[in-house]
Amino acid sequence: MIVISSAMKSGFGFLRICALASLLMLAGHGAMANVRLDSPAGQLKWTDSNGAEVKLADFRGTPVIMTMAYTACRRTCSSTMLVLKEMQAILERKGRRARFVIISYDPARDSPRAWTDYRNARGLNYSNWHFLTGTAQNTKRIARFLDLDFWNYDEHVMHDFRIVLFDADGRVKREIVWDRPKDLEPLLADL
Repeated sequence: MIVISSAMKSGFGFLRICALASLLMLAGHGAMANVRLDSPAGQLKWTDSNGAEVKLADFRGTPVIMTMAYTACRRTCSSTMLVLKEMQAILERKGRRARFVIISYDPARDSPRAWTDYRNARGLNYSNWHFLTGTAQNTKRIARFLDLDFWNYDEHVMHDFRIVLFDADGRVKREIVWDRPKDLEPLLADL
């Protein structure tokens, strides 16, 4: 988070901060440009909320909308799920399909049963949504792969907000790095 002092709100200092923020956002996007589902990270093994073993590479062939969350989160993950539900509604209206893949930040607590309870409590029982849990090591690897920082703080997992959109070939199309974009429809247009 960038904090802007009152002295910097006017003039050149404010413009420099805005330019720096823009460059940081562009740098993050460039870093994601070479991320693919058929990379070594795509071969990591996960357990879905039904107890089945899957790999991210298994999702190629259909556009994929991917992020990370955890069942005990009460703020960022709730916002993420609202954005994902809105994306689902847009795709349904357009007669298009994508797979939604949500990977746990908290594998010690997010068992398949915990994900099933989470899905049921929030009305997220879409057949194209996949809630995954893996090992702690694979969780760290996938967070790096998706460029999502996270850390434990007491009983909570503090984490970034990012949704990554992959095309049917498993290549990154774009990222959503804020919690409520004003218009998601254009972001999904060429997915």
